[in-house]
Amino acid sequence: MAETHTAEELINKAAAILGKYVPGEALGDVEHQTIDKCIDDVLAEIAKIVAIADRDDIPNLVFETVARLVAIYAAAEFSNQPVDLAAVAQHEMRLRYLIAQTPTYEILATNHF
Repeated sequence: MAETHTAEELINKAAAILGKYVPGEALGDVEHQTIDKCIDDVLAEIAKIVAIADRDDIPNLVFETVARLVAIYAAAEFSNQPVDLAAVAQHEMRLRYLIAQTPTYEILATNHF
């Protein structure tokens, strides 16, 4: 399994969550552009939780949750409705949980009295 995912994989996953993607068929141009536009918005919003500098280098650990956030934003675009902030907050909490469980492997300085 890959350690990271690309923006194209994120677009396809978000489209699948929304029910707009059928394996083996190309995603429509309008759907592709709408979901693609939402990726940068989501990555900017979650930047204080998890830093993803390159949209083609999304860590596997957070890929599913980021895809769900992109799907929430894209659903709002498709339906011309405001973003469901309760769902966004729920997935942001999930990101915080996932990141908090990641060991840093830093060597801590000792303080001898």
